[in-house]
Amino acid sequence: MKPQRLDDPVAEEAIEWMVRLQSGAFDEQQQSELERWRNRSSHHRQVYQRLLSGLARFQQSPWRGRASQPLLNSLDQPDGRRALLRNALGVCLLLGGAGWLASSPRDSWRDGLEYSTRTAERGSWRLSDGSQLQLNARSRVSLWFDGQQRRLRLHEGEMLIDVAPLGQRPLAIQTASGTLFSEGGRLALREAPGRARVVTLQQAASLAPGAAPAVLLRAGQVTWFDPRGVLQQAPMAAMETAWLQGWLVVHDEPLANLVEALRSYRKGWVRLDPAVAHLRVSGRFPLDDSRQTLEILQQSLPVRIVQVTDYLLLIGQQRTA
Repeated sequence: MKPQRLDDPVAEEAIEWMVRLQSGAFDEQQQSELERWRNRSSHHRQVYQRLLSGLARFQQSPWRGRASQPLLNSLDQPDGRRALLRNALGVCLLLGGAGWLASSPRDSWRDGLEYSTRTAERGSWRLSDGSQLQLNARSRVSLWFDGQQRRLRLHEGEMLIDVAPLGQRPLAIQTASGTLFSEGGRLALREAPGRARVVTLQQAASLAPGAAPAVLLRAGQVTWFDPRGVLQQAPMAAMETAWLQGWLVVHDEPLANLVEALRSYRKGWVRLDPAVAHLRVSGRFPLDDSRQTLEILQQSLPVRIVQVTDYLLLIGQQRTA
């Protein structure tokens, strides 16, 4: 039986790209073609990111509890990979009935400026209002400034901004989970699947989650939130902006958080087995030398890292004798 296809042709193209990426014959030229396809429109970028997020959330993983050889054999079956990818993406994730596209802010940002970074690339820009914007790898923002308002949208990735104070014109920073309002100072913001993380580094800011009352965020605070409200708050750590210098500093965080950050600095696909995603990690890891970071992880944690192809890396459970 021919496998059922999704309604969105861009979604099918994304799945085909992922199948090719896992084929073992993915080269630099194809990677460049993938980047061009991904940057063809905001819709292409969003679908591709949805696919990656769906895979990260995919709980019924074929990697869970399986030995390496059966896994590699399964990767040799293109139809099986397509079925897995469609399940991981899911009609509800991609289209959401009326569609996550229907709620996407693409149209309202159509005429704004856009800043973005590629894999393993960081960027810095001075904005027209005097604010300083810095983006981590694989990040993208749109902004709209005029005489009455300052609006910025973080579509994906991580940003740090030094907000220029302009009296009665606060900067509104929109995410999928809610909107932040800052009248000045420095804050860092990261989009994650289903939630966001903000660090108010210098000055208080206000947060208006998608479906909850607004709250005041004190300076020096880390806040996780989603559309329903604040999930968790804690004092900020000393190295919150270490990524600006190419470092990832974590303290007793799950391995999944580190791998998520590392994905933005590696071409291709990094697959983390949910069975080891919860392992706690602490340390200072080089973002610009991901191989060294992976070596450190393999030496310090009970994990096995397999480089299947140049563009497919698997992180799973360590084999037992």
